[in-house]
Amino acid sequence: MCGIAGIILQAGITMPDLAERLQAMDACMAHRGPDDSGIYINPDGRVGLVNRRLAIRDLSPAGHMPMTNAEQDVWITYNGEIYNTDDLRPDLERLGYTFRSSSDTEVILHGYHAWGSDVIAKLRGMFALAIYDRRVGRAQVLIARDHMGIKPVYYCQTPEAFVFASELKVMLASGLVSRNVSPAGLVGYLLMGSVPNPHTIYDGVCALEPSTYLTLPQVQPHALHKTIYWSLPHDTIEPQSHHEVVERVRELLAESVRIQLISDVPLGAFLSGGLDSSSVVALMRQATNGAIRTCSMVFAEDAYSEASYARAVADAVGAEHFERVITFDDVLRDFDHILTAMDQPSLDGVNTYFVSQTARQAGLTVALSGLGGDELFGGYPNTFGDVPRMYSSLMLAQRIPGGAWAAETAMQLLPTRQRWTRVQDALRQPASLASAYLTRRGLFAPREVQRLVHPDLWAAAQFDAVRHVNERALVNGGDAFNWVSRAELRTYTHHQLLRDTDVMSMTHSLEVRVPLLDRELVAYALRLPSRHKALDDPRPKPLLAQAMAGMLPQTVLDRRDKQGFTFPFAVWLRGALAKQTSEAISQAADAGFFQADAAAKLFEQFQRGKIHWSRVWSLAALASAA
Repeated sequence: MCGIAGIILQAGITMPDLAERLQAMDACMAHRGPDDSGIYINPDGRVGLVNRRLAIRDLSPAGHMPMTNAEQDVWITYNGEIYNTDDLRPDLERLGYTFRSSSDTEVILHGYHAWGSDVIAKLRGMFALAIYDRRVGRAQVLIARDHMGIKPVYYCQTPEAFVFASELKVMLASGLVSRNVSPAGLVGYLLMGSVPNPHTIYDGVCALEPSTYLTLPQVQPHALHKTIYWSLPHDTIEPQSHHEVVERVRELLAESVRIQLISDVPLGAFLSGGLDSSSVVALMRQATNGAIRTCSMVFAEDAYSEASYARAVADAVGAEHFERVITFDDVLRDFDHILTAMDQPSLDGVNTYFVSQTARQAGLTVALSGLGGDELFGGYPNTFGDVPRMYSSLMLAQRIPGGAWAAETAMQLLPTRQRWTRVQDALRQPASLASAYLTRRGLFAPREVQRLVHPDLWAAAQFDAVRHVNERALVNGGDAFNWVSRAELRTYTHHQLLRDTDVMSMTHSLEVRVPLLDRELVAYALRLPSRHKALDDPRPKPLLAQAMAGMLPQTVLDRRDKQGFTFPFAVWLRGALAKQTSEAISQAADAGFFQADAAAKLFEQFQRGKIHWSRVWSLAALASAA
């Protein structure tokens, strides 16, 4: 796990201070790789690559990056973990390649040399990488991102250069990228609760999409070309029996966890006590007889604590369990650092910040997480259950004369506050699963955003949230359960959960792996007809519970409530953190993200219990980009 960055100069541009700019980028991401750092500049001074290394596999100097081959005609800077190197390495050895290290980096390097860009689709794991190919007639830079978008990479084309990095802060450190706000990024954030790819909060800076690589032929940044090498499946399979499905899911879960246990440094797991993280820990025990370390957060507020479930799972597998009590004093102490670590504004992330900090205090360098189980197996009642019903209600309200009763039905699916505004906005466009999804899942309704932001930003945004969701979920039709699953994976999970997990774990120099988002497991689960996942079973994620039967305490398998690492934000933001939150909102308003008077009104409404804490926190979080 590392940080990557680079600068590729435009044709005819010279940059005498290129080395200094690269060094500034390197220093800015020191937290991503405290074990080693490296900078490569090609002979003509037009290509610079940076790497910060958190050593996980092959801790020797042989794993140093940027890494090159014996001929020194291909260079790579890489961030991530590849879990199928044992399959790829023998194929490359048969082709005549020799290895100087046991790192996965060298497998990718030789794989690219042998197979070109085709190597990207062969990789099973999480990665963001940049490869500079110096070979005559093939000179190019290739930048790629993993199938599920677990590891990030951002890029920007400027008049001087093409710039890329693992974090936006690192992009800014180059001195070539401005802090000008992106209208589409800002409006998309307020509508959806997370900045939607490929936009970022900064104008002109893009996030490379999952399952995508781009090439800069002949090292000419203006000629970049994007290729999508994999997509979430949208076809279905017909298993012979539900028993076959349960067995196959169990096999894929076990395989994914097993291959992700490879590490030359201390490895453990986050354990909240919920079904997802508990499943990962139980499968770790199935895969190894060695020691297992787990870590969890608990709160003084009993309503937010799942400590008893986490302890039960830890005891059942014989794990060494590390538990930490988090108080508002901890959040208060780290408040500024949390905003800095965000990199982009987010509704979430504070929980991942502290559980990652907890894991580091427990002596871990790698932690497995249960992220992804909710999206694959239907763990969100407010989306998997409510979105299809919302869609039906919106459609009836539009198609049936006097369909006010249907609109009222749609409103009953929403929290008490802001019901009418959300449904009214949804009824202004053709009913679709995407409009229903945004009505139920979105942060602010379009008219609310229009009142919040400055008129020029609203006019310039041109961001269609419905189209954005449809493009990622592969439009309406087919199985509604699987449509919601794809929408969750490519919006909320990708834009928020994975992004937060990356930056918040790496700020503590911790690698987090997500075995429930293994591409093979995801592909199988998404192709299953919903009847195998939306079962007549009162438990959340019944298919996952069935697959884990006999491996977890029955109290965990039978839980009907869902919590996870949830903070008591509503209590804290009205009390101990009210001053810091208000100041952060003022800072973001001063930076021009929204109109101060509208934001002040929202904060006052929150203090009176009229709106949800997430709306206030979303404005405070914009201070991270100020």
